[in-house]
Amino acid sequence: MSTILVIDDTQLDREAVSRLLEFEGFQTLKASNGKDAFATLYQQVPDLILLDLMMPEMDGLAFLRQLRHSTLWADMPVIVMTGSDDEKMIQRAEELHISELIPKARFGVTDLIERLKRHLPAPCQS
Repeated sequence: MSTILVIDDTQLDREAVSRLLEFEGFQTLKASNGKDAFATLYQQVPDLILLDLMMPEMDGLAFLRQLRHSTLWADMPVIVMTGSDDEKMIQRAEELHISELIPKARFGVTDLIERLKRHLPAPCQS
């Protein structure tokens, strides 16, 4: 079972996405900002991160910069799911090697699950 870390400062969004992922068979971890996300990463390493960009304390871009400079998590797949249409912010995120970008206004359940599966490790065959 794959584990996804959902990082979003809006509790309603974070909980809704987490429940959706759990319904689809994923295990989830949750954080309300980048600082909390790093505390979570030190406890349990997910297979993929689903990241909002606009958050207090440590926003998504600061989180990505620190993640990419880390020897532990530099190659972690990150899908950005944001409500921002700030082109400079999105470009900066892409420069930090995000796996995909999903606009919150246009995300659908099937599309989200397909995108996640594209970037998750293949399940082990026994």
